[in-house]
Amino acid sequence: MAEYGEPLSERELEALKLVATGASNKEIAQQLHISVNTVKVHLRNIFAKLGAVSRTEATMIAVREGWVSLPAELVTTAVPAAEPAVEASPEPPLSWFRRAVLVAAALLAITALVLSWPRAAPAESPLVGVLPAGGGVSPNPIVRLGEESRWSERAQMPTRRAWLGLAAWGGRLYAIGGEGPGGSSDAVEVYDPSGDTWHRASARPTPAAYIAAAALSDRIIVPGGCTGEGTALDVVEVYDPATDGWASAASLPHPLCAYALATVGERLYLFGGTDGQEYLASTFVYDPQADRWERRAPMPQARALAAAAVLEGRVYVVGGYVAGQELTACAVYDPAADTWQECAPLTMARGGLGLVAIGGRLYAIGGGGWGGYLGFNEQYDPAAGRWTAVETPVMGSWQGAGVAVLDLTAYVIGGYGDDYLSLSLSFEPLPFRIFIPATER
Repeated sequence: MAEYGEPLSERELEALKLVATGASNKEIAQQLHISVNTVKVHLRNIFAKLGAVSRTEATMIAVREGWVSLPAELVTTAVPAAEPAVEASPEPPLSWFRRAVLVAAALLAITALVLSWPRAAPAESPLVGVLPAGGGVSPNPIVRLGEESRWSERAQMPTRRAWLGLAAWGGRLYAIGGEGPGGSSDAVEVYDPSGDTWHRASARPTPAAYIAAAALSDRIIVPGGCTGEGTALDVVEVYDPATDGWASAASLPHPLCAYALATVGERLYLFGGTDGQEYLASTFVYDPQADRWERRAPMPQARALAAAAVLEGRVYVVGGYVAGQELTACAVYDPAADTWQECAPLTMARGGLGLVAIGGRLYAIGGGGWGGYLGFNEQYDPAAGRWTAVETPVMGSWQGAGVAVLDLTAYVIGGYGDDYLSLSLSFEPLPFRIFIPATER
């Protein structure tokens, strides 16, 4: 692993010079003839070696070290003319005050340069520009937990990753697959809230990202996903927590990733997503008894990276991402009638969010950062029919986290915020719980 202070390799210097031009990960990959995942590995190493936390800071260091040159007009206006040569002296050539002035001038010049560059498109996955790989307009997320916060930090996930599946079963959480610094992952890590501990389980047979997972009966089902090369999959793999083993189920009717997933009764519902070429509005339902997928009424709008949750027997599908734009969309599906209707839109466009239902309300978590600064989460009150802001522990950008509910607590694991995260956070929205003691007759 790269360490702070290590020299950059020739390839890392090439990547850093392209970062300084505002190039996206995809553009860097095209110019250097490497994969997007390799670009992300180079950037992670660059940040570690330079001690930088963002592209802007890395660019500033590159300018300071002379690896990247400022335009002449910025240099002449921001940096004083060179002093006449003087005889060498063992003393520092500049006073601390003088150095501070020069550093401040250089920072002003760099800031002007960065602001003058056109904004680069979000970093993209290998999916022909269909999906972003994460990273937004802000630096690494800041975790803020006030004294009255209903959020808590838990033991961090051992493997940092985003676009993973997270399912609750048997009092534990199962974090499956996703994408990390090394590309698509097959990792399965299990969190025990009672002991605040993690342990490894058997790897998923097929490494994939942009997936979701759901517990159905005594199994955890993981449909499809996309490979590190951007290929959408139709495989459906089933994990048995009792035996720590995997099996296959009936394939998806269509290869898919970045879909929304929810369970109603003993059936699994899958909404939208992408096949790697286009955005889909499809609705599929899986019957585990018959091991069969069926097509249902499509959503009103095609989209990927939406989230789904069940409230009062109906499935809400919220947010999403289409062609570089996050969405405020909200639609509600009635499984009994196989019909859709619109619901109140989010107050902020969100793609790659999580959605949970607790205490008769929906909570939209994360999913901000590509189109704007993430400053809050949202809750939906079905009686009022509107979304309102609630606290977020992560500021800036936060997409692709695994989100699940266990014992009236929402758990949010991993995600992406200008880097892959290993964060484990819990959220208890209800101010109190009611316990009904058992009585003997």
